[in-house]
Amino acid sequence: MSLTSIVTQMLMGLTVGANLILLATGLTLVFGLMEIINFAHSALFMLGAYVGYTTYRLSGSFWLALLMAPIAMALLGGVLERFLLRPLREKYPTSHLLPLLLTFGLTLFFEGVAKMIWSADIVSLPKPAVLGGVITPAGVTLPIYWIFALVTAGVLVCGLWLLVERTALGLKIRAATQDPTMAAILGVDVKRLNTAVFALGSALAGVAGVVLGALTSLYPQMGLTFVIDAFIVIVIGGLGSFKGAILGSLLLGQVQSFGVALLPEFTNPLVFLVMAVILIFRPSGIFGAVQRRS
Repeated sequence: MSLTSIVTQMLMGLTVGANLILLATGLTLVFGLMEIINFAHSALFMLGAYVGYTTYRLSGSFWLALLMAPIAMALLGGVLERFLLRPLREKYPTSHLLPLLLTFGLTLFFEGVAKMIWSADIVSLPKPAVLGGVITPAGVTLPIYWIFALVTAGVLVCGLWLLVERTALGLKIRAATQDPTMAAILGVDVKRLNTAVFALGSALAGVAGVVLGALTSLYPQMGLTFVIDAFIVIVIGGLGSFKGAILGSLLLGQVQSFGVALLPEFTNPLVFLVMAVILIFRPSGIFGAVQRRS
């Protein structure tokens, strides 16, 4: 493998990792605060892609699609949390299985809705012309859209970090993550905070749907394919760990990129092998899990 090929695969891995970051950070935010493994994230990702596709068909603007998808998914996510997840968790506060089953059921439901509205046919979301070319720095062919995906993920990650670490809302999120009961006693409206965080995670899924949808194809089952990778990422990085989600995404992106280039038949087993090796030495993931005081 030449040096140029190695650099190309590394850049491709960074692009894959950047898209996984958009998915994994949303899952991590929700799990860190609410301790919910949100299978519906896959449906929100898929619906975000289709909302972007429909917006593009109606307006001809990729940028409007990129704006409308996260807005629509944030609204949908907020409604799902407020009217489905919250009542369930209030009635069964100690159950982790019921929210998991509910979100899995929502995934199947929204896949059916997508088939009714958009059919099961594979469709594509065109890239804007300005992002359609390539550049060749030092002889390495680099699609401009890859750069766009990397920059988008980088900007959103920096924005999330600033939100969590440097704002009053972020202070409330961190307090509620560590001890929701004490946070409520100190005046934090934990219920509204849960809704806001779930909506934010859903918005990230919407962004990922458009960005990744323009790289691949759109179909009703697309969400499950990519979100399985996102779940692997948060297991590798550590459940509830923001920096773990970032590192896990970048690591998995490289494993998949070089796996496809060197061992295409064994790429998926290689991913699970890497996960198994990490969990042998770090059973809670690279950065462990968020722990709550009893």
